[in-house]
Amino acid sequence: MHTPEEPKNNPMVLVGVFALIVASVLGLGLVNQWDNARKIPGRALAGPYTPPSTTTTTEAPRPRAVHRLGDHPLLTSPVKLTAAGCALPEFGLSDAELSAYYTAGVACLDEAWKPALTQTNLPFEPPVLDASPDLKEGPCGAAPAESEAVAYYCSRNRTIYMPTSRLRDNGGGERPGMHLATLAHEYGHHVQALSGLLRAADSKISAAGEDTPAGLEMSRRIELQANCFAGMFLTATSASIGGDLAREAADDFQYAVEEPPEKNAHGSPQNQGTWASYGFDSGTTTSCNTYTASADAVA
Repeated sequence: MHTPEEPKNNPMVLVGVFALIVASVLGLGLVNQWDNARKIPGRALAGPYTPPSTTTTTEAPRPRAVHRLGDHPLLTSPVKLTAAGCALPEFGLSDAELSAYYTAGVACLDEAWKPALTQTNLPFEPPVLDASPDLKEGPCGAAPAESEAVAYYCSRNRTIYMPTSRLRDNGGGERPGMHLATLAHEYGHHVQALSGLLRAADSKISAAGEDTPAGLEMSRRIELQANCFAGMFLTATSASIGGDLAREAADDFQYAVEEPPEKNAHGSPQNQGTWASYGFDSGTTTSCNTYTASADAVA
């Protein structure tokens, strides 16, 4: 029978045994370190999730004219004028004195009307004032004859024409209230132009014909509303210009010259005074809605 041969001492075997012994010692050391390490109780928690902001800012709509009449926003919600502090100079009859009086009056009208238009999101810009002694041809054509008008407003260049010679000789004379009433009336047309009322009304007049009954009636609605707007201004500023002057100016409209029926573009003296009183007594724009009034009320 055969018997295996006894192995000799192999160097590689000895190296392997030594390495195993070293690894065992190191392992015991690591176990001791893990056992002695400080353990922190608890667990990881996720913080609250905050989604990215998606908020968008919406800009306010840009002020713009509204070309409507009876349902115009200026006439469907009551708006009052600011009690402006008017610094009117001493009244005088020279061209320079009248021009200074009108200039101060326009500044006061600007102060009173700007907030009213702004809060209704309607545009505002001051009018141009032409206080030359005489009227000349302009963007709106030939100036009206003195028998037709002592002052007028041109929407094409946003200008109030207050000729000092006409107003002194055939308009207000020596009574400052009459001059102020005329200026406030013409400024009322400026408000109509800025707000879009004037364009809407003019389109109706053009469609009907300026001298037709329907065209003349729409013209009267425009003019009587300007009286009402003037009354609003006079009552809003009565504290600064004086109650007597404000009332004198408001009462002046009832003394207008009566036009023949076939040329009645401004309304009867009675209706002119009535609509000025509506604005003066109420002080609100809703009282000036001539476009929903009966035909008799604007005759």
